[in-house]
Amino acid sequence: MGLLDKAKKLASKENVEKAKGLIADNADKISGTVSKATDKIDEKTKGKHRDKLDKVEEAVDSALEKTKPDDGPETPGPTTERP
Repeated sequence: MGLLDKAKKLASKENVEKAKGLIADNADKISGTVSKATDKIDEKTKGKHRDKLDKVEEAVDSALEKTKPDDGPETPGPTTERP
């Protein structure tokens, strides 16, 4: 079995749905971990790459939003502002 065959097998609908469920269940943990990592990078680079790190956080949050189940209207949560 070649690499492509293995990838196709892993990307089965069942596995994709399972992964989406795990991501949705742990979205807060994922977002928090990414935020901590970007803050640490920002600290180490003395703010040199903050704009890029903000884009990373936004992209992760956007991707996590797509995994949320459609249970009706969302209530906006607190936002964190960067200095």
